[in-house]
Amino acid sequence: MGGRRRRLAREDLEALRQEFVASGREGSLDDDLHQLRRGARLGITPEDWARKRGVPPAYARALRRYLEQD
Repeated sequence: MGGRRRRLAREDLEALRQEFVASGREGSLDDDLHQLRRGARLGITPEDWARKRGVPPAYARALRRYLEQD
């Protein structure tokens, strides 16, 4: 138990995406993951990515956490 965090599953991210991302917005969860990964290589923070995409920073942090857990 301790301070370990539960692993995020794709279903968790899909639920967050449905809650946070406007329904008319193009793209998918895979697109968001790809963009966040590519942005990280270019030095873009998840918070900057979120601001640019118009989504809450919590969504971007969850995506980053998902990418880092493997």
